[in-house]
Amino acid sequence: MINLNTNKILIPIDFSQVSKRAINHGAHLAQLTKGELILLHVQKRADLIDIIIPALKLKDASIITTYLQDKLKELSGEISKKYKIPVIPIVSMGGITSEITRIAKKMKVGMIIMGTQGGDSENDLFLGSNSYRLLTKSSVPVMTVRTVSPNNGYSKILLPIDLSEHSRQKVIMALQLALKFKAELYIIGLLNKNEEQDRFKLEVVLSQIEKMAKVKKLACNGIIKTTPNKAKTTLTYAKNKRADLIITMSDQNAEFSRFILGSYVHQLINDSLIPVLSIPP
Repeated sequence: MINLNTNKILIPIDFSQVSKRAINHGAHLAQLTKGELILLHVQKRADLIDIIIPALKLKDASIITTYLQDKLKELSGEISKKYKIPVIPIVSMGGITSEITRIAKKMKVGMIIMGTQGGDSENDLFLGSNSYRLLTKSSVPVMTVRTVSPNNGYSKILLPIDLSEHSRQKVIMALQLALKFKAELYIIGLLNKNEEQDRFKLEVVLSQIEKMAKVKKLACNGIIKTTPNKAKTTLTYAKNKRADLIITMSDQNAEFSRFILGSYVHQLINDSLIPVLSIPP
């Protein structure tokens, strides 16, 4: 069972507007659940050696590290004061994905929230493919965001399900989040044309989730759609229902095909204007 854990929320940051949107989401969630934020800035060693140090005519990389630590400490203080939550600043050096996952494990983080500009980004940290690489490595849920958080949190949560073995593992967390935010829960069952004969299986799952929501007194609506493009159908349905959060499963088996734009999760991250919370199976 995968439970919601927002005691510690890790946010990778490079001081850009994209990463500050992630802070906005994380701070609201930490406020609501009495959690804390960890702001992580990862220095890329190659950039320090090949670009920054020669350009600034520096002999010691520690000067840059100290500057970044002070800057991150200042930002952490501002966030802590504004949202009345604990904020821990960390500056690390190494590969972006490996450092994020290492620090997350070391600090016993329950969730990572990362800003992304989608597939059209020119920023190395926030390129959609880098976000997707993190999903395949992270052992905790990762939320990718492109816009600021609604002031009232998430009021309409979309839960896509299909016939895959791990699809239903995200249901518990979806129900927990919906309870926290007093949100409506929308479920969309997704079938390929060659799965139509198994529609009844999805109908059973849909009914089970609706009963679980009813027990928790949550508003819940479900629908099943047959489609050649599950990601596109999910995003269209999310737009029609004005959903403000999509909960899906990251595909740990997609390690060697993570750059294929046609993969469901990758397409969601690249194209979704609303946050996508990806849960590892």
